[in-house]
Amino acid sequence: MVDKIRILYVIDALEFGGGERGFSQLSTGIDKKRFKTYLAAHPESKLEEMARLDNISFIPIDMDRKMNFKTIAQLLRIVNQHQIHIVHSMGARADFFARMAVRKLPKISLVCTVAMPVEGFDIGFIRKIVYKIADRFSSRYVTQFIAVSKALKDQLIRKRKIHSDRITVVHNGVELDQYNPGMDASEKIRLSLGITDDYPIIGAIGRLVHQKGYSHFLQAAKQVYVEKKYVRFVIVGHGPEEDNLKSMAKSLGISHVCTFAGLRRDIPELLSTFEVFVLSSVLEGLPRIVIEAMAMGRPIVATDIDGVREELEDGITGLLVPPENSDFLAKSIIDLLTDKDKSVQMGINARRVAEERFGVGIMLKNVEEVYEEILPQNLE
Repeated sequence: MVDKIRILYVIDALEFGGGERGFSQLSTGIDKKRFKTYLAAHPESKLEEMARLDNISFIPIDMDRKMNFKTIAQLLRIVNQHQIHIVHSMGARADFFARMAVRKLPKISLVCTVAMPVEGFDIGFIRKIVYKIADRFSSRYVTQFIAVSKALKDQLIRKRKIHSDRITVVHNGVELDQYNPGMDASEKIRLSLGITDDYPIIGAIGRLVHQKGYSHFLQAAKQVYVEKKYVRFVIVGHGPEEDNLKSMAKSLGISHVCTFAGLRRDIPELLSTFEVFVLSSVLEGLPRIVIEAMAMGRPIVATDIDGVREELEDGITGLLVPPENSDFLAKSIIDLLTDKDKSVQMGINARRVAEERFGVGIMLKNVEEVYEEILPQNLE
C-alpha cells in the first residue's frame, strides 16, 4: 500500500464559478493524511491565485484551445512525473484532455464531475456538436462519474447510456461556519454598493450569462418596484450579458434602483444584507449559491428546475416558481417582502436543511468514498 494517494485535479478555470469553487474545496479540504493533491488549471487564473494562497501544488496548463495535442502530452507528463493514482477532471475541455491523456494507462483511475451537461452549455450550435461528439467518444475512458444532482445522473443514464453503477451523486457543499445567519454587515455592504438608504435589497448572484435568466429577474424587478417603490435590486457577478442587462434595466426604468456589483468575494456578507435572494435560472446542475443563501438563512425565491428541486422544498425552505415567468417571480418576491413571519421561518428551515445535507464536510466525505472505491484497481 502506498503512503499517500496522489490526486491530480484538472479544470480549465477560464472563469471562476461553482466548479472552480468545488475543486478548490477538494484540493484544500480533502484528508491530507490519506491523499496528496495537485491542481492543474489555466495559468494566471483566479484558481491559481487561491491555490497559491492555500499552499496547494499548482501546475499551470493552458487548456484554452479546443484540440491541443501538446496539452494532452503535457498532462501525461504530469501524471507520470508525480506518479498520480487518480485524475479528477471537470469541464468539457479538461475532461477531454484528461481522458485522452490517461486512456492507455490502466493503473490510473479517472473521475469526472458533471455539473452541467454539454447540452446546457451556452455556446454556438456547431461548437456544441463538437463538444458532444468529443464527450461521447471519450466517456468510455472514465472510471467513475460524479453527478452533482440526481437529475444529472438520470440524464447521463438516459441520454449518454452510461450505466448507473458508473455514476455517483455528490451534492455540492459549503463551509457552514463561514455563513452566520446572525451576521449584520448591512452598513458596510450598502456603503460598498453605493446604496445610501435602508430600503430592502432584493439580490441575485451568479455569472451574467443566458442560463441564469437575469432578463426575467429584471422584468420581475420592474413589477416589484411598481408595487413597492421603496426597494433596491442588486446583481452580483460578471459575464458577457452585462452590457445587455444594464441596457435592459435602463429601458425598464429601474436602472436608478438596480446596482450591478460586479465580481465580489464577500458573498456571505452580501447575502446577509439581502431581504430576499432570487435565482431566476432556466438551467442549472445544483447551484451552489442557493446552498449559500440557505446557509445564511435567507428567504429564497428560485425557479422550479432540475437541481434546484433537490435543494429547496416549495413553501418550506423557499418559494419555487416556473422558469421564464417574471409574473410569478415578482409575485413571490412581493409575498416574502410582505409576510415577514413566513420569510423568517423559511430562512430558519433553509439553514437547518443546509446543515443536514449541504455542509462541505459531507461533500468531502462522499468524494473520498468514491476515491476509495476505485483504488484497488489502481494499486494492484
